[in-house]
Parts: sequence; C-alpha cells; structure tokens
Amino acid sequence: MSLAMGPKLRAYLALPEPETFRERDPATDSEFTEWLVGFARAKGFEDDDTLGDVIDELVAMDLPRAALGLAAAFPQLVGERDFRAQLSLGVAAMLAGDEEEAEARLVLAQRVLPDEPAPYVNLVQVLARQERFDEALVWCNAGLDADRNNKRLWEYMARLLERQHGSYVGDELTRVAEKRDAWAGLAFAAKLTASGDRYHAVHLLERLYFQGEREPEFLIELTAALGVAGEYERIPTIVWQAERLAQKGLPWQLQVHAAQAQLALGHVSEARVHLEKAKQVPHLTREAREMLAELEKEADESPQ
Repeated sequence: MSLAMGPKLRAYLALPEPETFRERDPATDSEFTEWLVGFARAKGFEDDDTLGDVIDELVAMDLPRAALGLAAAFPQLVGERDFRAQLSLGVAAMLAGDEEEAEARLVLAQRVLPDEPAPYVNLVQVLARQERFDEALVWCNAGLDADRNNKRLWEYMARLLERQHGSYVGDELTRVAEKRDAWAGLAFAAKLTASGDRYHAVHLLERLYFQGEREPEFLIELTAALGVAGEYERIPTIVWQAERLAQKGLPWQLQVHAAQAQLALGHVSEARVHLEKAKQVPHLTREAREMLAELEKEADESPQ
C-alpha cells in the first residue's frame, strides 16, 4: 500500500521521502491500522508530542481508526489535559462514526481550553447528528460566547433555529446576532432574510462599523454589502482607512472590492493600484489569481 504520509509519520516510520504517491485503497486501511499499531508497540514513542504529531497526520490522512488505535495502545501518553490530543482524537472518533467517544474527547478538550472554538464546532455537529438539538443549541451558544464571530457556529446556529422558526429564521438569527454585536451572524442572517432590500446587509453591518469594528473579515463583508447596494464610492475610503490602521497588508478580498468599486466608478488607474496590491498578498489561491486576471482584463478593456 502506498500512502501520502505527512513528514512526522514518515520520520517515525523511518521512511525516505517518496517521489510520487499513488491513490490509497480504502480496503487496506484496517490492515494498515493493525500493522501501524504493532509497529508502534515494538518501537514505542519518545514522548507525547511525537505521538500527537503522528495522530494529527493520521487524522489529516483520513485514517481515523489508526489514530484511535495508537491512542488506545498508548493511553499513558494521551493525557486528559492534552488539548491537541483530545481534539484530534475527538475528530478521529467523529470520522470513524464513534459519536460517544467523540463527544467525550471533545468535552475534555473544551474543558482544557474553553476559549478555543474548535471543540464547540465539532460538539455541535456530533449532537446534531444524534438529533439532540437542544443540547447542540446550548453548545453552539457557548461556542459563540468564546468566539462570537465564528462563521461555522453561526451556520449551525441558523440550522438549529430554523427548526424552531422555519422561514423566519433570518429574522431570529438577526435578533440573536444583534444581541451579541456579531458581524458574522448579521452577515449570515442577511443572506437568509427575504427582505428584497439591497441595502439590508449594509443596514445590519454598518452600525458595527460606526461603533468601531475594523476586523478585516468584517470589512470584507461590509464592502461586499456596499457593492451589492451600489454604494461604490464608500468602498475605497473604507479600504484606505483600513490600510492606515493595518500593521500588515490587507486581505486580497478587500483590495479586490476596492478595485471593483473603482472600475464601477470609471477610475481605471486607481483600480489598477488595488489590483497590484492584491497580487502582492502571499499564498493566493488559484481562484483568487483567476479573479485578479479577470479584473485586469476588465481594466484593460475599460475606457482610459
């Protein structure tokens, strides 16, 4: 069997870096798990960090049963206060369909670091799968107490509230998000509210802007809403002010929104400046590069 292993697992198994990888045959997963646990029992682990590294990579490789097998073989290296191990094993148990173990480990992880959102996100999933919706809502609210603008938790909140409020879920989600001053919740609620008002999202979000909210992810949502509303002239100013406050470069999406606004206003040279800044952002995705290329083409075709 050939597996696209991570560097920590390859180092533990003392394997050389392969030149190519072949697709894994899922039928061999149980064989690999049995072999790996046997190998580990013979070799052992130097410390819990090494075991944690290997477990993390096994989960990333979609080999959750191998991760759980190693944890079961070396329980003395998996402490209840080890956040990383408990979170990874909780996710592994979710992937393996063992919801009872997933819940137990995710609760342990949450107790260690209650401000970290990942245990809440996964716990809500586990509970919702079991149709324990009231408990899922409790954990969702607790997660938003820890991270009020967690987008995944707002998505789950919307699903849970929809069971109670049906087609009025957008209005209820708006109420809950306004109570928390949570821009992520308001942005998601705006998409669910059938108001027919193109300014609706702007009205929900700009109050937080006037209150001093300047998180880049929030500004992406706000400038997108302004674009939908046709308020193009406001977008470059918001981006310019954000640049003055930023200690590092802005997200490429903000520069793109500014460029789109400038093109809509007929300011081609100003649009090019924003596109050049967006191109300098490290680690652009393929989709981002394609969007920038399309906007550059639009700028080339626009009247100068």
